[in-house]
This record gives sequence, C-alpha cells and structure tokens, in this order.
Amino acid sequence: MQRAALLLIVLFSSALSSQTRAIYEYRFAIDSTRKDSVVSELMYLDISEKGSKFYSKQAHDSDSLAAAEVRKQIASKSSNIQIKRSGQSAVGFEVEKTPQKEVYLLTTVGRDYFRVKDERELSWTIHPETAVHEELKIQKATTQFAGREWTAWFSPEVPIAEGPYKFHGLPGLIIKLETKDQSHSFTLKGLRKSPGSSADMSLPQGVEVPFFSRKPIEVDRKQYNKHLEQYRKDPVQGMREMLSQPNSKVVINVGGVEYSNPQDILRQMEKSAKEREKKRNNPIELEN
Repeated sequence: MQRAALLLIVLFSSALSSQTRAIYEYRFAIDSTRKDSVVSELMYLDISEKGSKFYSKQAHDSDSLAAAEVRKQIASKSSNIQIKRSGQSAVGFEVEKTPQKEVYLLTTVGRDYFRVKDERELSWTIHPETAVHEELKIQKATTQFAGREWTAWFSPEVPIAEGPYKFHGLPGLIIKLETKDQSHSFTLKGLRKSPGSSADMSLPQGVEVPFFSRKPIEVDRKQYNKHLEQYRKDPVQGMREMLSQPNSKVVINVGGVEYSNPQDILRQMEKSAKEREKKRNNPIELEN
C-alpha cells in the first residue's frame, strides 16, 4: 500500500468518503482441525454516503462473468439458458451497513437467500498501544463479538469509522483485524476511489432467470437461526420441494457423473451438504 496514494485519499477524505473502496485480504481456516485449510481472498469494502458494502472480489468477478454469459445466451435466442460459474468464492456472505449504523448480513442457506438484520452492538476497548503499518500510525482496540475475541488496529490518519465484515465505530479505518486464535484475519491492502458499481447482474426487461432475479428474504437473527437449524437437519428440503413440482426436470453433476433420477439427486446432494458442513467447522461467528 503506497503511502503517497493513501495520503492523497486522506487529504480529500471529505469528498472521497462518499466513494471510497478499501481492499482487504481475508485469511481464514475453513477447517479448524487442519492447518492446510487456510484460504485467502481479496474483499472489497465500498463506502459511500448511502452506507457500506463488504463483499468478495472473487464472487463479484464470478457473478459478472456469469451474468455476461447469460446475456449472451439470451441475445442468441437460446432456448436453454445455462448458468456457468467459475472461480467461485469460498466466502459465503456479504455485509451491508446503513448510515443509521444498521448492519445486515446477506447469505444463502440451501436455496434461500437472506438479508439478516444484526442488532448486536460492538463495545470497543481502545488501548494506548500504537504501532506503524505501511508508514501509517495505528492504534490497538479489542472487542468480543459473536463468541470470538477480536483485536483491531485502526488508523486515526484515515478518518473513516469503518472496517471489514460487521466491524465499525472506531475513530479511524480498521487496518488490521484478527481473532484471538488467529483463524480469521483481515489486512488492508489498498485504499482507492470506488468505481461506484457492483457486479452487473442486469438482464433484458421481462426476462427472469433463477439466481439473477432473486431478492433476499428479510429476517431477524432469530428467524435466520431457525432456518439455519432446519437446513442442518434437512439440507435437501428445498430441492425435494422443487423436484415434487409438476414437470420438474433437474440434472446435477457430481464428480463428473450426471444424476437425473430424483432419489439419486437427493441422496447425492445430502451427502455433499453433510460433507461440506463437516469440513466447514470454523465459522467467523461461533454464536449466531
């Protein structure tokens, strides 16, 4: 992160606060029992007068390419629209914060897409300890959130009270953030003017394609946890309901093998879901 470029943004922070993009490296262990399960992704934190949005760069790029491919198929008058995804993100969430400090988690459970309001407040303890990161003066702060202890390093030199994930409210941008067990960490890699646009998921007027046309279900944490618990008990409930619809035809590919029989599909999907759940045992929040 170049000091000169960063200071240029800070000098014009009054104007750029409405259009700033912070780029973080997010490192996390998917499986707490395996040290080799650590993955790394770049995350965007787009900040404007309308609030902020925190999301995966990889998911953004994948969605943009998939949408462009769908638009191409529609333009060619294809009667069989195929959604092709590549380079999918290992990060299964986005976070939105409003100017009123409301925090929303956007995530998928099974086939359902949720926007979850999180009313838990962050209580920070600011410590006198300071350090220098990439020529920036940073200061230590700690908090407990969702069952984890977090240490943040923020910079008063970047007067934006924002940070990665659901974290905010410090007198300066969060530069580094890490759990006590070091299994989740965020490090600022760059700060620049935001292009002011997210992935282009638009389709021609009157055209609807599943995934692209979906709107999130608005829920609170209690309702979300109920859906999450139900999914863990029966991860193929949504697919079972879809397969029971008249004239429903579904084909899935697992390990290069195609399955079209409804019972085979449900069996393979349930097996995959349970294996995935077993490996993903280190969520960013231990308490939902």
